Amino acid sequence: MLARKYGFQWYSVDAHAFDHEERAAAAGLHVLGTGPGDFDRRPMIMEDVLPLETSVVVDGAFVTPAMAGVGENAVWLMPSKDEQLVRLEGRNPGGDHRGLVWGWELVRGQLEGTDAHVIVVDGQTVEQTLNAVEQRFGPLLGSGE
Repeated sequence: MLARKYGFQWYSVDAHAFDHEERAAAAGLHVLGTGPGDFDRRPMIMEDVLPLETSVVVDGAFVTPAMAGVGENAVWLMPSKDEQLVRLEGRNPGGDHRGLVWGWELVRGQLEGTDAHVIVVDGQTVEQTLNAVEQRFGPLLGSGE
């Protein structure tokens, strides 16, 4: 919604998972068909995003603070751990959520001790989250930076 509203590019890391898997296999870094999670997607994400001509909204759990940095142009939308577990259970009742919680813990751990801006999204609607992001970036949104 943010990208659409302000004319930015939207890059979904999840939407590129199979493309990344094919690229990694072609480079000999991965066995095609074994899933996109066992190789480093960071170089491909950066290769995809950096040449874009406009501001980019990058969405995806694979984008960690260590990868993207925590500068003024970054905001992290994070549920609390309890909320994350509730959401995961809602998507897959009775499932094994350890891998997805591990990702939450990785991102949260990388955010601790930094000046990163985090918006806790527990109980927020999409519209409330959009408003919080707009408030965070204020004048930058109108400038297209």
